[in-house]
Amino acid sequence: MNTIPGVETFTVEPPGLGTALRISIAPPGAVRPDLRLSAPVSEAQPAVYVTDGDFHFGTVTEAARMMTHIGEIRPTYVIGIGYAAERGDYEYANARRCLDLFVPPRRSVEVSPFGTTMEFGGADVFLRALREHVLPDVELRYARIEPTQRYLFGTSAGGQFAAHVLSQAPQLFVGYAMMSPALQGWPMVRGARPVLDTIASLPMDGIPRGTRVFLSAGEYEDDPGAPFADAALLGNLYPLRAELATRGVQTRLTVLPGETHTSVYGAAISRALRYLLATS
Repeated sequence: MNTIPGVETFTVEPPGLGTALRISIAPPGAVRPDLRLSAPVSEAQPAVYVTDGDFHFGTVTEAARMMTHIGEIRPTYVIGIGYAAERGDYEYANARRCLDLFVPPRRSVEVSPFGTTMEFGGADVFLRALREHVLPDVELRYARIEPTQRYLFGTSAGGQFAAHVLSQAPQLFVGYAMMSPALQGWPMVRGARPVLDTIASLPMDGIPRGTRVFLSAGEYEDDPGAPFADAALLGNLYPLRAELATRGVQTRLTVLPGETHTSVYGAAISRALRYLLATS
């Protein structure tokens, strides 16, 4: 049961996905009545879709509501995409997200930090579920969501998925937050960057003009001995930003001082909201 006031939760079972998704929707917070915003609040409102909803939906929702209340960002729906089978210990989500958020090919890989074998490579199936079931179901329930003002937030594996969506279906979202994106895939091979290579192969007009991308990572993510140092989570942001810039994409790259792969997300989320949804 959700403990955040005003949140609606329902499940969808996209054909072919093999699991039920728990969709959580937080309507926008209220703007303080004494604020004079430079941008008026319209009837149609944007929506932030959060991958890894079992990890980050609550953080994004509370940050968005507080930033809306003080007039820092526009009133925004927050939609968390999680798993109906997740019970709060991350056991199910940790395994399933590897399959759903990493790009093909489908593969079984020994993941040494977790001491187990996991399935990877189902991002195309997950993208189809998102496009054909999650987005239509959400927007049918909430008619005030503006389909041309969707934003996709992803962290780590979710950041890879956000980059994959940008390369495969760039018209779905007008803005993306790729926070500590795992661009190298798994197993991590230094210098092998399949997602970045796919974006680099796009035609110069392959991404709609006006698309905006927030990029971030913690200062210590690439340090020797860090759990995912070989993934170059910080270092890969610079060539990604360059490839996006050549295609007319507006970007902001933020390196967060003193942060690791697990501590960085709260600081990254608030900055992503400010960059993509500012009132002015």
